[in-house]
Amino acid sequence: MLNLFSTSSDTAGFRLDYMEIYNWGTFHERIFRLAPQGNNALLTGANASGKSTIIDALLTLLVPAKKDRFYNQSSGVEKKGNRTEETYVLGHYGNIQKEGERGVTTQALRDKSAYSVLLASFSNTDQRVVTIFQVRWFSGGELRRSFGLAHVPLEIQKDFQPFDGKGVWRRRLEASYKGARTLVEFFDGPVGYAERITQLFGMRSVKALSLFNQIVGVKVLDDLDEFIRINMLEEHDAESQYLQLKDSFTTLIDAKVNIEKARTQIEMLQPIASLASQIESADERLHQLMTDKDTAVYWFAKQLIDLAKEKLDVAMKEKEKLETEIAHLRQREEKLKQEERTLSLAIEKDEVGRKLKELETDIERLSKVRNERMASMDTYNELASKSGFSPNPDEKTFNAQRAQAAQQIEEWTETKETCIRKQVQTENEQKKLAQQVEELVHTVEMLQKNKNNIPLRETEIRDAILAHTGASKEEIPFVGELCRVAEDEKEWEIALEKILHHFALHLIVPDKYYHQVNEYVNTTNLKGRVMFYRYTPSGSLAGMQTYQLSAGEEGQVIDKIEIRPDSEYEEWVRDMILEKYNYTCADTLSAFERYREKVVTREGLVKFAGERHEKDDRPHILRRENFVLGWENKEKIRLLQQELLQLQEQDATLAREIDRIRQEAAEGEARCALHRRLVDLFPDFKKIDWQSFVGEIQRKQEEKEALEKGNDHLHTLQTQLENVHEEQHRLSVTDIPEHTRKMIHAEYRIEQLQREIDENQRVISSIRSLLFTDFEKNYAYLCELSYDQLKQERGKFQAKNERERKKLETEKRGYEDEAKVKITAFKHPDEDILTRFKDWRADVDTLPDATHIELIDAYRQMLERLEKENLPKYEKQFDGYLQKTLTDKVGEFRMFFINWMHTIKSNIDMLNDSLKAIDYRMRPVTYIQLTALTQISEEASEFRRLMDEAVPNVQKINATSDGRRIHFYEHVEPFMSRLADEEWRAKVMDVRFWFTYKAEEFNRQNGHKETTYENMGHLSGGEKAQLTYTILGSAIAYQFGLTKSGLQSDSFRFVAIDEAFKAQDEDKARYLITLCKQLHLQLLVVTPNDNIHIVENDISYVYFVERKEEKTSWLYSMPIEQWKRETHEQPSRT
Repeated sequence: MLNLFSTSSDTAGFRLDYMEIYNWGTFHERIFRLAPQGNNALLTGANASGKSTIIDALLTLLVPAKKDRFYNQSSGVEKKGNRTEETYVLGHYGNIQKEGERGVTTQALRDKSAYSVLLASFSNTDQRVVTIFQVRWFSGGELRRSFGLAHVPLEIQKDFQPFDGKGVWRRRLEASYKGARTLVEFFDGPVGYAERITQLFGMRSVKALSLFNQIVGVKVLDDLDEFIRINMLEEHDAESQYLQLKDSFTTLIDAKVNIEKARTQIEMLQPIASLASQIESADERLHQLMTDKDTAVYWFAKQLIDLAKEKLDVAMKEKEKLETEIAHLRQREEKLKQEERTLSLAIEKDEVGRKLKELETDIERLSKVRNERMASMDTYNELASKSGFSPNPDEKTFNAQRAQAAQQIEEWTETKETCIRKQVQTENEQKKLAQQVEELVHTVEMLQKNKNNIPLRETEIRDAILAHTGASKEEIPFVGELCRVAEDEKEWEIALEKILHHFALHLIVPDKYYHQVNEYVNTTNLKGRVMFYRYTPSGSLAGMQTYQLSAGEEGQVIDKIEIRPDSEYEEWVRDMILEKYNYTCADTLSAFERYREKVVTREGLVKFAGERHEKDDRPHILRRENFVLGWENKEKIRLLQQELLQLQEQDATLAREIDRIRQEAAEGEARCALHRRLVDLFPDFKKIDWQSFVGEIQRKQEEKEALEKGNDHLHTLQTQLENVHEEQHRLSVTDIPEHTRKMIHAEYRIEQLQREIDENQRVISSIRSLLFTDFEKNYAYLCELSYDQLKQERGKFQAKNERERKKLETEKRGYEDEAKVKITAFKHPDEDILTRFKDWRADVDTLPDATHIELIDAYRQMLERLEKENLPKYEKQFDGYLQKTLTDKVGEFRMFFINWMHTIKSNIDMLNDSLKAIDYRMRPVTYIQLTALTQISEEASEFRRLMDEAVPNVQKINATSDGRRIHFYEHVEPFMSRLADEEWRAKVMDVRFWFTYKAEEFNRQNGHKETTYENMGHLSGGEKAQLTYTILGSAIAYQFGLTKSGLQSDSFRFVAIDEAFKAQDEDKARYLITLCKQLHLQLLVVTPNDNIHIVENDISYVYFVERKEEKTSWLYSMPIEQWKRETHEQPSRT
């Protein structure tokens, strides 16, 4: 009987054979079947009977992605979300308000022990069957879903029951249809399921499924341009194309970053390597100087021995000659003594002569004493002048001056001890001050580098942790870096610092670094203290209102603190302060005393739990430079720099005081030395009293002269005696002493030479024999020196060697100090370098610290590797990637969009082929065509311009050696930088938006354009519906894989339309039926009873839905002829 009533003109393509539902919505605990067998059918019934429930089951099967389907479209309430897969499985059917309760309770036919099965079987004229099915059940309170299809007909009762939640039903189903090929396929989720049914039904893409969803509930199109763009044209995956280009660009940028990093490292390492060479050169020179010093000891000793032996031989001969000459002089001296005795006896026999002899003896004695005392007076006057005493004193003055000098010696002894103590004390203060200055300078440098207020040692420990973990300062911050005293609460700063100081010095360690931090801290001698909290993301305590804030007038710590808003730890820090440190801030002492615990005054008096009080006013606590709160440290640096200036001024003052003390001590010591010499040399006045001898000498001289004038014979004897005396004097004063001195000198010289030979011999004996060929070559001038010159040169040589060594050691220390600074800067660079080069720490982690300056060669080796290996390798990689990116990737990216443009135009042409076969109007006969006119936005125009510029001109970029790099920097990099803006990228990379779309109506007979449709605003309701159906028809033909003939078997030919004729005139409603005929579509129409006559001549089956007792729904099925017969008979029965 089915074929008798079938009105289908064509059965090509996949059509709905039957559909079954079990436990879906109000269709409860039995299987309901709808079986149009490939023919058009009608689904009708009263409002809220369950028609849309069946349509939603169809949507669930054919549109598995929740985002692409809308339930209960005919009512317009889907957006409220009152129908979901879960409510359908549970069978929600209404709400009830129970007595005594304010809220309402949802009523359900089933609980979570129920399960639901949906399936629909499609077949085509090639006898191919595709049965799609979905099963839903609850496990652990959660709704589970299974998606599958079969290449054979399936039925719920036969193939899915009994059902269990453990998957036995699935294994049973697979075993039932096991054969040479897979007949039953299961999918992990809706995506694979959708792609597979799209493939089997011959659809163009998964978009066809979302189009099916739109067809179900469509009334009229609101925006023709948008509908064509979104639903009739394929969206290509431009984002994946961008990501591919980005991968190439990222690889290229990584290579570029490696080059920049290598160059930056080379730039920073070159001064270190230069200093290493200078240190090495200094070491080599120092080694040479030490070698020269040791060699010189041996060489000088040996050379002096050789020369001394020559000198000794000459001195021995000189000594022998002098001994002979002295013997002759002694003989002459004896002879003169004999002559003197003879003459003296002759004179002594004369009385006058005897008296003259006595006078001469007295005059000589007195003159000698006078001259000695005059010389002493000269010495005294010199010392007295320097000591501030008057010269040529008399005896009283002398005694007074000597007593004063003795007193000043005693006073200086006491003063000197005071000066020494004061100098030592001042020098110690200066050393301590210098250490403070050095520490302060280092602290300022670290603050400038770290931009926080955390003490130096804690910062260094954190830096070491960062180097070990590879984390950033933002990831492992100090609490103190994340909070600061609010600007308008600065008067509370001291109190807040006291409360939060300990907490501020804690690090925050997130879970992903927790193990690494524990590992490092546990195995490392930190040489300091570290405190940290483990951070695990959780709900905000503040948000949960766990801690009650103060209700009084007094503020709390949390009210006076700002927490860094851009930190991921903001809520955690706030919660910790609320939990542990949210002290009440009492403005007055009376307010302070009202609280039992956790309260602080502005002056820093703190009351802890248990009534414990504390106020710490130690100087270092109150100094602002020791404050630790804040993520900026400019003020702290300013205060420390101010303190540094004060310390430097104190240092200068101490230096001046030390110079003054030293000057005072030197002057006092000099005065004391003068006084001591004066006291020691002149014990009494007689030492300088020469004037008392002048008169007596004068008197005896006058007496002698008077006697001499009266005796001529005596005068002759005296003349002879004087001649003898003169020669004696010459012998005793000049000749013999001169020869004796020479003799003594010769003996001394011989003794000295022998002693020097012995000393030098001992030197040679104490050290091993050395080769000094190079030494003599380097210091050839030494070989030309005489013995005495060589002795003098030995001291000069070693002194010069010592000076050079000290100078070199000073220079080397300077090089090392400078190298330490640069090594520290290299191992711990500025934050911008660490931000640019993420793996910098990994590169330098194994390098020795600045404290191991003896290992500086590791930096020179790294420089050599960078210059000779890494940088050339990176540049080669960059050039290779650059060529591939410019030549292939950028061009491919551009071609993707060009091809997409061509595809859009081609797709419009294909849509127009479908539209041309559809008669739009009958008088005259017209058809619809779509147009795609280029209308590009300014942003998309910018995108196309940048993209075109990024494609290289091969001839131009190859014209110069760095042409590719220039093109990359000037065009590719700016293009990729612009594309990095995700919002901008989304606007410009959808080619469908590069066109504006319109519909044009043409006269079929003459081809003239009748009307252009840009929007629906000026059309009547019926005209809007007709144009909507026409556009939808072309979309169906395009997405479902239909051809003009409609004979393609691998195409999807089923559509369902819910409330299709609502508020439409019959002509427009019949147009929809005609359109489906032209497209050879199987149609399931959902409409109320009063519109059945519109379609009754075009359908084969009627399905009637009835709601029983306002709970369950029931489905009745009958052929259309039976429906007509029964409905026509009803009035007659009446």
